[in-house]
Amino acid sequence: MKTEETGGLPSWDLSDLYSGIEAPELEKDLTSMTAQAAAFEQEYKGRIARSHVTADLLQSALAAYEKILQAQYKPGAFANLLFSTDTADSRRGALLQRTREVGSVAAKHLIFFELEIGNIPQDTFDCLISQPQLEPYRHYLQHQRELAKHNLSEAEEGILEETANTRGRAFERLFTEITSRQIFRLGEEELTQSELLARFHDPDRETRKAASTALTHKLKEGAHILTFIFNTLLHEKQVIDRLRGFSTAEAARHLDNEVDEAVVNMVVDVCVDNYGTVADYYRLKRELLGLDALTHYDRYAPITSKRTKFSFEEAKDIVLDAFGRFSPKLTAITEPFFSRRWIDAALRTGKQGGAYCAAITPDLHPYILMNYTGEPRDVMTLAHELGHGVHDVLASEQSLLNYYPVLPLAETASTFGEMLVFDALQAKLSSPQERLALLCGKVEDTFATVFRQIAMYRFEREVHRLRREQGEQPTEAYCELWQQTMQEMFGDSLTLGEEHQWWWLYIPHINQSPFYVYAYAFGELLVLSLYAKYHHEGGAFVPAYFELLRAGGSAPPAKLIADMGIDITSSDFWQGGCNLILEKVKQAKELAKTISVDNGRY
Repeated sequence: MKTEETGGLPSWDLSDLYSGIEAPELEKDLTSMTAQAAAFEQEYKGRIARSHVTADLLQSALAAYEKILQAQYKPGAFANLLFSTDTADSRRGALLQRTREVGSVAAKHLIFFELEIGNIPQDTFDCLISQPQLEPYRHYLQHQRELAKHNLSEAEEGILEETANTRGRAFERLFTEITSRQIFRLGEEELTQSELLARFHDPDRETRKAASTALTHKLKEGAHILTFIFNTLLHEKQVIDRLRGFSTAEAARHLDNEVDEAVVNMVVDVCVDNYGTVADYYRLKRELLGLDALTHYDRYAPITSKRTKFSFEEAKDIVLDAFGRFSPKLTAITEPFFSRRWIDAALRTGKQGGAYCAAITPDLHPYILMNYTGEPRDVMTLAHELGHGVHDVLASEQSLLNYYPVLPLAETASTFGEMLVFDALQAKLSSPQERLALLCGKVEDTFATVFRQIAMYRFEREVHRLRREQGEQPTEAYCELWQQTMQEMFGDSLTLGEEHQWWWLYIPHINQSPFYVYAYAFGELLVLSLYAKYHHEGGAFVPAYFELLRAGGSAPPAKLIADMGIDITSSDFWQGGCNLILEKVKQAKELAKTISVDNGRY
């Protein structure tokens, strides 16, 4: 689809993957996946978990394993990308399901490999890991040994993989289809979820209130099935965690993220201790808006009725210029996303809400999905997703098994990109009112990334605990927990009204990626410190930053961050990030003093 067919907004060109659903190359890749995996199994099964396994044999197997995975990921990525732009297209849904089913059959032949890595005798493994030919795989192998503590037998792992498409994956897909196809009525308008959520940034309070009512009405209408999906996914995770021997619902995520639970708990505690910053800001916002009290649909209200809109072309120029000021190399990496149509920004019925950057494999470039409405925050979202894209491009210097950064570091480049563009946007706005509005918007986005995600993480912990201790729960029980954990963030500065309690029903992460959300807070607080470091060091910071991104997932996050001179085990470090957020609030207060008031609106 060309841009003129989508209101001037770009849609992506997926021909670098396949020419279309009927592409013969796609059919060939799908039909060959199982045979390739079976051949690998025949070649290496029973030869890895032995006391006399050699480094050469293991290196050969790892290289072959990567090659097979690389071929398998491509069809699935293509199907996911197609599906996310039109979840109502039955052909796209069928292709997505087929790639998952074929992938599961092929994966059964590969399960043995990581199990055998985990079962290599310890003395043998200690000797192997120091061999030079295995150096590129050292971190991967060491992490697999940690994961192996929770592995089941090959037969059990095979059953879990083969049934996954009729369990969790099926319910995750159903959640996406339901929420992506919902149409919200706002007066005479029919809006997608992305279009409706954008109305919460409207300067007119009645519009925001109407959007709140429309969102709540549709969520309540579908609450039964969405709660059933959630209860099912909660219970499935409970069963899997019990089988694998994880003591808490969040433990598996910490292991995947290679972050100690103590560090995560420290981040959570520091953020909760700084909830007062949120309350302090919203007291200021109440004054700026001239309201007696704030409620849930006032959280993102602009503090000026003047709204600067940016065309997608303008957004592109702002991002490329801001990135170029940091480093011309950053612009060079980013530009192909636009010129080669690796971005889908058009608004469509049936398109998945939100935004993401899809990294596929090191030999294939990433793709970006977003829903562009022209607001300044959309320019920031574009910068955020392009930051992910830059990270993926630089990490492509790694092999596949070291390519993907763990979640706590996956938000580094994206958040850094946002900060570069925020500074650029501030310089573009001439009036103090608009600069204050942009600053307030940035503060609120930071709150959403740090404190709201921590509140959401605490909500997740509580719902998993409740489900495990007391069984399946009604919608109202989760509503109560949602309201409680989210209200704590605001104190008495803003009251979340009755409608807000239903809004957990549309949150994708808690259904599709349990406990993903703390990575956002981790990444934002980390980048706040990195950005301060950049302003202090100037150009000398740039090479070290690029090296961090190039590393991908080749080392634990604590080591990669330590190489930047940061100790993530120190609560002072995380408090330092919160202090920088507080400084932004203070800046907003000082700027507000310089601007005259007109009937309570700036």
